[in-house]
Amino acid sequence: MKKLFYSLFILATTALTFCSCEDVPAPFDFPSQGGGTPTPTIDPAGSGTQADPYNVAAAIKYTQELEQGEESPTDIYIKGIIATVRESNGEVGYGAQYGNATFTISDDGSNKVTFLVYRALYLGNKKWKQGDTQIKEGDEVIICGKVTNYNGTLETQQNKAFLYSLNGVTAGGGGGGDTGVAKGSGTLEDPYNPAGVIAYINSLGADVESTKDVYIKGKVASIDEQYGTQYGNASFDIVEEGAEGTKFKVFRALYLGNKKYTSGDLLKEKDDVVVCGKVVNYRGNTPETVQGKAFLYSLNGKSEGGGGGGGDTTPGTPTGDGSLSNPFNSVAANNLANGLAADTPSSDSYYIKGKIAKIANNGTFNTQYGNASFYISDDGKDENTFYVFRTLYLGNKKWEDGNAQIKVGDEVIIYGKLVNYKGNTPETVQNESYIYSLNGKTEDTGEGGGGGGEQTGAGSYGDPYSVAAAVAAGSGSGVYVKAYIVGYVEGQVLADGAHFTADGCNVKTNLLIADSSSETNVANCIPVQLPSGNVRTGLNLQDNPGNLGKQVLLYGNIEKYFGATGLKSVTYAEIGGSGVGTKP
Repeated sequence: MKKLFYSLFILATTALTFCSCEDVPAPFDFPSQGGGTPTPTIDPAGSGTQADPYNVAAAIKYTQELEQGEESPTDIYIKGIIATVRESNGEVGYGAQYGNATFTISDDGSNKVTFLVYRALYLGNKKWKQGDTQIKEGDEVIICGKVTNYNGTLETQQNKAFLYSLNGVTAGGGGGGDTGVAKGSGTLEDPYNPAGVIAYINSLGADVESTKDVYIKGKVASIDEQYGTQYGNASFDIVEEGAEGTKFKVFRALYLGNKKYTSGDLLKEKDDVVVCGKVVNYRGNTPETVQGKAFLYSLNGKSEGGGGGGGDTTPGTPTGDGSLSNPFNSVAANNLANGLAADTPSSDSYYIKGKIAKIANNGTFNTQYGNASFYISDDGKDENTFYVFRTLYLGNKKWEDGNAQIKVGDEVIIYGKLVNYKGNTPETVQNESYIYSLNGKTEDTGEGGGGGGEQTGAGSYGDPYSVAAAVAAGSGSGVYVKAYIVGYVEGQVLADGAHFTADGCNVKTNLLIADSSSETNVANCIPVQLPSGNVRTGLNLQDNPGNLGKQVLLYGNIEKYFGATGLKSVTYAEIGGSGVGTKP
């Protein structure tokens, strides 16, 4: 439909040209129209950030470096002047039917060198509604969102970009209210602010729930649905004080203590809150908490444990994100399992730490089946426990005679999948978990989805993760990983598309790395996304076949990639004694 519009528009303007007695400007070119985007005469400028947006020339340059069909890994900001506005359903500007708009921008307001803003949302990253200010040619705008090289057309990704600023006015109003800087790591000790959680959610795919609970702190800005006894939840927006231009939607979250509301304090605007739970990029354009999987951790400093402002871990408080470096406690494990559909195992495995509170089977491992069942809690007491059901022994092996027995009070870390058995019993999946650590003793397995080497490092520049440690961590933003380049991935699935060679490589967008330069087992590797720019140029095996087998230090985010644990959004690397990209 989009391409049909372009053709009809050009035919119409061509007809007008032949009917006129005077010279008229040529019809504007959408990118790739008429042999591709013209070369900008204005030099590229800007870094693509909120503080320093790209100009149109820089946005064209950045998007041209993407592979066809590839979406930018992060949101970018682009500043320009509206050159032409597409008419939709009789409206010129934003259309109320779909709540978005399509127009071109340029550095000088002319139609000579333009960038296509395709189906972008309105101010505040919301759909346009009747009464909102329309756009027109000559308006100065800043666009924020993802861009793509759509079959040669350089444009914003449909409904993944929005009008950040219109003639100096942002969603905060009054000529540029502060939208804030992303802060926090999402933990109880360091919660996200609204900008921080939105940045995290934007790294997720459309409708993909976060695999971990995160904490978000803010002030109540508006209330859509107040807490009530019918549903026991509430929906409201939160902001950071001094950065009211960025709102985050808390959608149908439960009450204090992760329970349905029955009585207690109701919300009011300007209340200080901390929310804990899972988040999602709903339909790819609405960052929010997942319905029924988030709750009000604290309200004006009051939590289920009473007072304290959420600083202390009281009984019944969930902690951890399920990684090896920050395991779930028993309450967080229960919360995750309770959020699963009945009898549906979790798609990922998690680490859970606690002390044994009670043991089934007379306090021993079962030698017949080689597993054991027991309950764990934070303090070893029979309260707030999580059920570890038929779990295997150290090293993910069956228990045998001669192995150390377990006892009440032992400190353990469990690794495995969780399930909400029959919809009412959160527990580990039978024989799909094992004791990772028993009173500090571990035994490496080489399993867990890759990274069979030694788990070393803390993810910092001076002490980077090994591949095995990155896999064990499971997730993390802004970490360093040091490993060897062993190949690349072609296709969509890691197991089917891994190539342990540089010969015949026709892929520039990824690498495979491992803890050994001679690794050929895909289970011991992780894929690395190479965003467009210097990192891709300097590392990809198609252009740099000599990189195969070299050790490399990478800075990026541990996320799912090709269906496995991977490293994405890499912005800096060191190889052969030289750095490429921008060092944090």
